[in-house]
Amino acid sequence: MSAPRNAGEVAAGLKPQALTQAHNPQQVVIDDATQAALAELMQRLKGVYTGWRQVWPSEAEEFAWQDEFLAECIRSGVLHQGLIDHGMRTARRDRRPWPPTPGEFVSWCLAPEAFGLPSEEKAYKIAMRNTHPAQAGMARWPHPALYHAAVACGYLALQNLERKLGFKRFCDMYLEQRRRMARGEELAPAPVAALPAPMRKGSPEVANKHLAALRAKLGGGRG
Repeated sequence: MSAPRNAGEVAAGLKPQALTQAHNPQQVVIDDATQAALAELMQRLKGVYTGWRQVWPSEAEEFAWQDEFLAECIRSGVLHQGLIDHGMRTARRDRRPWPPTPGEFVSWCLAPEAFGLPSEEKAYKIAMRNTHPAQAGMARWPHPALYHAAVACGYLALQNLERKLGFKRFCDMYLEQRRRMARGEELAPAPVAALPAPMRKGSPEVANKHLAALRAKLGGGRG
């Protein structure tokens, strides 16, 4: 049997052709090294989730979870151990006794914090502020992922949708940008807002003239 490798290395070594399309699009061909790495990940998950037998009562269920997990890794670009480790950190904070679905676990691997990005809530607030018509030409985006998520949603839609719907739509588009980043795609930079023109310094004479006029106006108002 090949030496064990971690799940990130396994996912990185898999090619899209490993997916068997004939009968089940979720099925993945698993070699010895892949199996060893997945067994390691499953042990880590079992150590966190005490109710794992409810989800994986047999080896068949375990292998089905593994196949789907690998398929999600390939589709979502979770090819780095750091992302999988982030998913495990989230799992350790999960208070449920049973393990997550493969899709849920992969979504934890793709959390904004794993990329050094603002949380979904904070990113949504930034998007709502920057897509307001009053910000036209002045919006500043902290990262291209936020900008492209907002563009994918549509500025007008974000501003007019009910918050619950708008937030969900933005989160979906924001996740898609993180998938692109995980796959190694380079996001086009967000437009840079024009800096405000520097204030012109007036002469002391002009400043004093305006100050005198203001004082006269205030003094006249008291009389």
